[in-house]
Amino acid sequence: MSGAFIVFEGIDGSGKSTLCKRVAETLGARGIPAVATAEPTHGGIGAIIRSGAAGPISQETEALLFVADRNDHTERIMESVSEGVVVLCDRYFASTVAYQSSGLDGVAVDAEWLITINSRFIDRPDLVILLDIDPEAGLGRVDSRGEEVSKFEDLEFLRRVRSSYLDLAERFGFRVVDASRTPDEVYEEVASIIRGVL
Repeated sequence: MSGAFIVFEGIDGSGKSTLCKRVAETLGARGIPAVATAEPTHGGIGAIIRSGAAGPISQETEALLFVADRNDHTERIMESVSEGVVVLCDRYFASTVAYQSSGLDGVAVDAEWLITINSRFIDRPDLVILLDIDPEAGLGRVDSRGEEVSKFEDLEFLRRVRSSYLDLAERFGFRVVDASRTPDEVYEEVASIIRGVL
Protein backbone atom coordinates (compact mmCIF):
# COMPACT_ATOMS: atom_id res chain seq x y z
CA MET A 1 0.00 0.00 0.00
CA SER A 2 1.21 3.50 -0.74
CA GLY A 3 1.52 6.03 2.05
CA ALA A 4 -0.59 9.12 2.58
CA PHE A 5 -0.34 12.49 4.27
CA ILE A 6 -3.48 13.43 6.23
CA VAL A 7 -3.87 16.66 8.20
CA PHE A 8 -6.27 17.50 11.04
CA GLU A 9 -7.07 21.18 11.54
CA GLY A 10 -9.31 23.06 13.95
CA ILE A 11 -9.39 25.41 16.91
CA ASP A 12 -8.31 24.33 20.38
CA GLY A 13 -10.80 21.91 21.88
CA SER A 14 -11.94 20.53 18.52
CA GLY A 15 -10.43 17.12 19.26
CA LYS A 16 -7.59 17.12 16.73
CA SER A 17 -4.88 15.62 18.90
CA THR A 18 -7.05 12.84 20.33
CA LEU A 19 -8.48 11.93 16.93
CA CYS A 20 -5.08 11.98 15.25
CA LYS A 21 -3.70 9.48 17.77
CA ARG A 22 -6.82 7.29 17.64
CA VAL A 23 -6.71 7.02 13.86
CA ALA A 24 -2.98 6.19 13.95
CA GLU A 25 -3.57 3.46 16.54
CA THR A 26 -6.51 2.00 14.59
CA LEU A 27 -4.56 1.89 11.33
CA GLY A 28 -1.58 0.33 13.09
CA ALA A 29 -3.79 -2.36 14.61
CA ARG A 30 -4.97 -3.20 11.09
CA GLY A 31 -1.43 -3.62 9.88
CA ILE A 32 -1.25 -0.28 8.09
CA PRO A 33 1.96 1.61 8.98
CA ALA A 34 0.86 4.92 10.49
CA VAL A 35 2.39 7.65 12.62
CA ALA A 36 0.94 10.70 14.36
CA THR A 37 2.88 13.95 14.34
CA ALA A 38 2.16 17.61 15.10
CA GLU A 39 3.11 21.20 14.40
CA PRO A 40 4.91 23.02 15.72
CA THR A 41 7.25 20.06 16.07
CA HIS A 42 8.90 19.16 19.36
CA GLY A 43 12.49 19.49 18.17
CA GLY A 44 14.67 22.12 16.52
CA ILE A 45 12.77 25.22 15.42
CA GLY A 46 9.48 23.78 16.68
CA ALA A 47 10.90 23.48 20.18
CA ILE A 48 11.93 27.15 20.05
CA ILE A 49 8.37 28.13 19.09
CA ARG A 50 6.79 25.98 21.80
CA SER A 51 9.12 27.19 24.54
CA GLY A 52 8.95 30.88 23.66
CA ALA A 53 12.76 30.90 23.62
CA ALA A 54 12.76 33.32 20.70
CA GLY A 55 11.55 35.99 23.11
CA PRO A 56 9.15 38.79 22.20
CA ILE A 57 8.87 38.71 18.41
CA SER A 58 6.46 40.11 15.84
CA GLN A 59 3.60 38.06 14.40
CA GLU A 60 5.40 38.08 11.03
CA THR A 61 8.58 36.69 12.58
CA GLU A 62 6.59 34.01 14.40
CA ALA A 63 4.87 33.08 11.13
CA LEU A 64 8.26 32.69 9.44
CA LEU A 65 9.42 30.42 12.26
CA PHE A 66 6.34 28.24 11.74
CA VAL A 67 7.15 28.01 8.03
CA ALA A 68 10.79 27.12 8.71
CA ASP A 69 9.69 24.39 11.12
CA ARG A 70 7.15 23.18 8.52
CA ASN A 71 9.82 22.97 5.82
CA ASP A 72 11.98 20.59 7.86
CA HIS A 73 8.94 18.66 9.06
CA THR A 74 7.54 18.24 5.54
CA GLU A 75 10.79 16.73 4.32
CA ARG A 76 10.51 14.06 7.01
CA ILE A 77 6.80 13.54 6.35
CA MET A 78 7.23 13.03 2.61
CA GLU A 79 10.10 10.60 3.18
CA SER A 80 7.81 8.51 5.42
CA VAL A 81 4.96 8.69 2.89
CA SER A 82 7.31 7.48 0.14
CA GLU A 83 8.08 4.46 2.35
CA GLY A 84 4.38 3.55 2.58
CA VAL A 85 3.55 5.18 5.92
CA VAL A 86 0.29 7.03 6.57
CA VAL A 87 1.33 10.25 8.31
CA LEU A 88 -1.38 11.94 10.40
CA CYS A 89 -0.50 15.52 11.28
CA ASP A 90 -2.09 17.64 14.02
CA ARG A 91 -2.00 21.12 12.39
CA TYR A 92 -0.27 22.22 9.19
CA PHE A 93 -0.23 25.34 6.98
CA ALA A 94 -3.87 26.31 7.60
CA SER A 95 -3.18 26.80 11.30
CA THR A 96 -0.54 29.41 10.54
CA VAL A 97 -2.86 31.25 8.18
CA ALA A 98 -5.97 31.04 10.38
CA TYR A 99 -4.30 32.01 13.65
CA GLN A 100 -1.77 34.58 12.46
CA SER A 101 -4.31 36.45 10.30
CA SER A 102 -6.98 36.68 13.00
CA GLY A 103 -5.67 39.59 15.00
CA LEU A 104 -4.15 38.19 18.18
CA ASP A 105 -3.58 41.14 20.55
CA GLY A 106 -4.96 43.40 17.84
CA VAL A 107 -2.21 42.49 15.35
CA ALA A 108 -3.29 40.65 12.20
CA VAL A 109 -0.87 39.44 9.56
CA ASP A 110 -2.07 39.66 5.96
CA ALA A 111 -3.70 36.34 5.05
CA GLU A 112 -2.57 36.44 1.42
CA TRP A 113 1.05 36.94 2.47
CA LEU A 114 0.72 33.98 4.83
CA ILE A 115 -0.71 31.84 2.03
CA THR A 116 2.13 32.93 -0.26
CA ILE A 117 4.90 31.99 2.17
CA ASN A 118 3.16 28.64 2.75
CA SER A 119 2.43 28.03 -0.94
CA ARG A 120 4.95 25.22 -1.35
CA PHE A 121 3.14 23.22 1.37
CA ILE A 122 -0.47 23.77 0.32
CA ASP A 123 -0.62 20.92 -2.21
CA ARG A 124 1.28 18.42 -0.06
CA PRO A 125 -1.49 16.76 2.02
CA ASP A 126 -3.63 14.07 0.39
CA LEU A 127 -6.45 15.10 2.71
CA VAL A 128 -7.13 17.94 5.14
CA ILE A 129 -9.95 17.45 7.66
CA LEU A 130 -11.23 20.54 9.45
CA LEU A 131 -12.84 19.65 12.77
CA ASP A 132 -15.32 22.47 13.13
CA ILE A 133 -16.72 23.45 16.52
CA ASP A 134 -18.19 26.57 18.11
CA PRO A 135 -15.33 28.30 19.97
CA GLU A 136 -17.32 28.50 23.20
CA ALA A 137 -17.79 24.72 23.18
CA GLY A 138 -14.13 24.21 22.28
CA LEU A 139 -12.95 26.37 25.18
CA GLY A 140 -15.30 24.48 27.48
CA ARG A 141 -13.49 21.27 26.55
CA VAL A 142 -10.10 22.89 27.15
CA ASP A 143 -11.27 24.14 30.57
CA SER A 144 -12.58 20.69 31.50
CA ARG A 145 -9.11 19.22 30.89
CA GLY A 146 -7.65 21.60 33.46
CA GLU A 147 -4.90 22.73 31.09
CA GLU A 148 -3.12 26.05 31.30
CA VAL A 149 -4.83 28.60 29.07
CA SER A 150 -2.63 29.68 26.17
CA LYS A 151 -2.51 33.13 24.60
CA PHE A 152 -4.61 31.79 21.72
CA GLU A 153 -7.57 30.74 23.88
CA ASP A 154 -9.63 33.92 23.77
CA LEU A 155 -13.26 33.53 22.69
CA GLU A 156 -13.50 36.46 20.28
CA PHE A 157 -10.12 35.65 18.76
CA LEU A 158 -11.13 32.00 18.25
CA ARG A 159 -14.33 33.09 16.53
CA ARG A 160 -12.20 34.90 13.97
CA VAL A 161 -9.91 31.87 13.67
CA ARG A 162 -12.89 29.61 13.05
CA SER A 163 -14.18 31.94 10.34
CA SER A 164 -10.76 31.97 8.70
CA TYR A 165 -10.59 28.17 8.82
CA LEU A 166 -13.99 27.88 7.11
CA ASP A 167 -12.86 30.29 4.38
CA LEU A 168 -9.69 28.23 3.87
CA ALA A 169 -11.73 25.01 3.77
CA GLU A 170 -13.83 26.37 0.94
CA ARG A 171 -10.81 27.74 -0.92
CA PHE A 172 -8.60 24.65 -0.65
CA GLY A 173 -11.17 21.85 -0.52
CA PHE A 174 -10.83 20.69 3.07
CA ARG A 175 -13.38 18.17 4.36
CA VAL A 176 -15.35 19.85 7.15
CA VAL A 177 -16.55 17.62 10.00
CA ASP A 178 -18.91 18.69 12.80
CA ALA A 179 -16.72 18.21 15.87
CA SER A 180 -19.44 19.12 18.38
CA ARG A 181 -20.72 15.54 18.40
CA THR A 182 -19.47 12.66 20.55
CA PRO A 183 -15.89 11.46 19.96
CA ASP A 184 -17.18 8.18 18.53
CA GLU A 185 -19.52 9.92 16.09
CA VAL A 186 -16.72 12.19 14.89
CA TYR A 187 -14.34 9.26 14.61
CA GLU A 188 -16.76 7.22 12.50
CA GLU A 189 -17.22 10.04 9.98
CA VAL A 190 -13.49 10.74 9.83
CA ALA A 191 -12.67 7.03 9.45
CA SER A 192 -15.10 6.83 6.51
CA ILE A 193 -13.48 9.85 4.83
CA ILE A 194 -9.99 8.40 5.33
CA ARG A 195 -11.03 5.04 3.90
CA GLY A 196 -11.93 6.89 0.73
CA VAL A 197 -8.36 8.21 0.49
CA LEU A 198 -6.56 5.00 1.41
